[in-house]
Amino acid sequence: MYRKKIDELVEWKNKPNRKPLIVNGARQVGKSWLIRSFATAHFKGKLIEINLEKSKNLHIIFEPDFDVKRIILELSLALNISIDIQKDLLFIDEIQSCKEALGSLRYFYEDLPALHLIAAGSLLDFEFRNQPFPVGRVETLNVFPMTFYEFLLARGKTQLAKLLEMNPQNAPEDTGRFFEEDFNLYLIVGGMPECVKYFTQTQDFNGLKKIQNDLLYSYEQDFKKYQPAVPTDCLLDVLENGAQFISNQIIYTKLSDRFSSQTVKKGVEVLLTARLLQRVQNVSVSGLPLCVSGKQFKFYFLDVGLLLRKSNLDFVNLYLKKELGAAFQGMLAEQFVAQQLAALSNQPICYWARTEAGASSEVDFVITKNGKIIPIEVKAGKSGSLKSLHYLLEHNPHIEKSFVYSLAKKGVEGKIEYIPIYWAGSN
Repeated sequence: MYRKKIDELVEWKNKPNRKPLIVNGARQVGKSWLIRSFATAHFKGKLIEINLEKSKNLHIIFEPDFDVKRIILELSLALNISIDIQKDLLFIDEIQSCKEALGSLRYFYEDLPALHLIAAGSLLDFEFRNQPFPVGRVETLNVFPMTFYEFLLARGKTQLAKLLEMNPQNAPEDTGRFFEEDFNLYLIVGGMPECVKYFTQTQDFNGLKKIQNDLLYSYEQDFKKYQPAVPTDCLLDVLENGAQFISNQIIYTKLSDRFSSQTVKKGVEVLLTARLLQRVQNVSVSGLPLCVSGKQFKFYFLDVGLLLRKSNLDFVNLYLKKELGAAFQGMLAEQFVAQQLAALSNQPICYWARTEAGASSEVDFVITKNGKIIPIEVKAGKSGSLKSLHYLLEHNPHIEKSFVYSLAKKGVEGKIEYIPIYWAGSN
């Protein structure tokens, strides 16, 4: 499978002032696979991989001090392998399992900059709550579920994927019909690599559902590792009920009727930290940088396929009958766009809503690109009102462009560019 993040890893490898790299992301999004594939394709030397969750006997190497030359020497002795500083890639997986190893990263940059070092972990954000982040001494790379583009490549749809590399306005007319089947499949399968690989090989929906259920169960088993601790039932409520409120401004009392708003709020925060949910905050669009406006925010799931599975909707309704309620169609469309933007933009995703009492105007997303503020509206169908977007553009004349992702026409009308939803995040 192809992952676009490999291109960013190559850029990191070739930097003259390269720093140790922390690869972050939720569990099972393909971090380890990505790094191994990168090592195979781009290193003349060997990949030296250690997993500090499995190999707890190696923790003792990092505990005495942060002398990185000693650490490398003792690793080579413990692993019975020579480590070539210039040619090899050292990959420390599940580094959050050893806080001393995490703390040593800054010293690798200072004392052994020639070494190619990548660290990865699934719950690193929790660990960095307990110790300082090595600002200026490491780089970071965030990994997300596979994008629609990567999904097409995994399914052998190379020509369709190439269309997404084009400016959508230059693509042949009526190309949308070629994407429809794969788009609906992506909403069901999602972008979790195990799900994509399994379905691509088998076309088995029932087996897919089992894998998705197993993934959700494994995330729930991680709850006990979260700090600060939140009652498991509260976290289950937030995940279960939150599936109904994707793309809506969050009201804590609707996420659980068994726990106080304060406890639910804490539950939301830890699920955001675990990257099972993604926060999208309301911002002012008066100028750059974008600043948070009010306390409102929305959230989205890690993955659209897991969201559909958590919602307990039968894939038959979506894939065969094409029957889903309008509200849920809109939610899936927004989840799809949020997921593509998160994976492709490398920047926080925001939205805009009026904060005055009684006001209801809201635009689904706001991003920045090339120093410009770009509002984005998402429409699940082929028509829909754009009153909020027109209001925003009318009252903020400095905004030069906006996007509307939908299943409708493409083209440009004034400051609004209409783009088929399949290009979300690619243009």
